[in-house]
Amino acid sequence: QAHTHAQPTAAPFPHAYPGTARQSSANPVSSGPEMSSKPVVTYWAGRGRCEPLRCLLAAGGDVFESRNLTCKADMQALVATGKLAYDQVPLVEIDGLNLVQGQPTAGYLAQRYGLCPADAAKAYEAKAIWASADDARGPMLSFPFHGDLEKTREDLAGPKALLGRYATRWQATLERSGGPYLLGAEPSMADVGVWEALDFYRDIFGHAAFAAAFAGFPKMLAHYEQVLSLGRLREWRDTGRAAVFLPDWAGYAEAVRVTLYS
Repeated sequence: QAHTHAQPTAAPFPHAYPGTARQSSANPVSSGPEMSSKPVVTYWAGRGRCEPLRCLLAAGGDVFESRNLTCKADMQALVATGKLAYDQVPLVEIDGLNLVQGQPTAGYLAQRYGLCPADAAKAYEAKAIWASADDARGPMLSFPFHGDLEKTREDLAGPKALLGRYATRWQATLERSGGPYLLGAEPSMADVGVWEALDFYRDIFGHAAFAAAFAGFPKMLAHYEQVLSLGRLREWRDTGRAAVFLPDWAGYAEAVRVTLYS
């Protein structure tokens, strides 16, 4: 099934920010006119490494602004602001902070939105499951750049991949916890990370193929529907992405290439 979205309507990327002489990359704090009343997410107009973070924001019930990179000048302008500690995106601007690096950004957002357990052992489990989802989605990251559905399907079905390893472990976790969430009665970042990995599969192959592939994991399919009830996640999946994503995988891949390698 083709990956289609409406034309993006995200705010254009500002090539110059007011009052943003390059800051020390060690200082994550934004200043004055750059601060926004809602989170700002900067990445390309597609899933990539940013989508789990967008899903955390949505599951937390927040509305965020998307700034999409489209050309090399966009990245150069962003680097010049000093907001990127390691000159890499995604960038999430929230609470006066410039959050980079996916894992710690996810941890911050999860804690902010009540999706990180207070108990240290439970927090570890939630973060470990989030990290496993990040591993499981790996083969899908390259799909927009080669477009080979069969290769991606085979990669995801391998014994160490999404269907061969991770879905089995997540299903067992749900059985142990008693559900409806991975850690039991309360949702956590673990649920959002796993949900996004499954949704990535659904986005690439279509709903029918998704349901067929996960038919042997009924608790995972039920979990997918359960997590949709969190915050604005259903809204983000059904309408939010269409407003900010490019209409096809190839367009996203080209935007990445142009920005990084032109």
